[in-house]
Amino acid sequence: MSRTVRETLAEAYDPGPRAMAIVAMGSSFLLVSLLSNPDVSNPSYLFGLVAAVLSLVVSVAVLAVETRR
Repeated sequence: MSRTVRETLAEAYDPGPRAMAIVAMGSSFLLVSLLSNPDVSNPSYLFGLVAAVLSLVVSVAVLAVETRR
């Protein structure tokens, strides 16, 4: 059962290294622009900061896994 689920997810989610590089560059640019003018009291700022960090971490992780294949 778990093998079938893994195969289905692998077919549905097949990230390309080029796409992940674009996401990494975009999220790093967003992170730099957010950190240049911090406004920690604004919930929208905190949401954007968390989203940028998560997307950067995930894209770097996917790139690391793709280069090991």
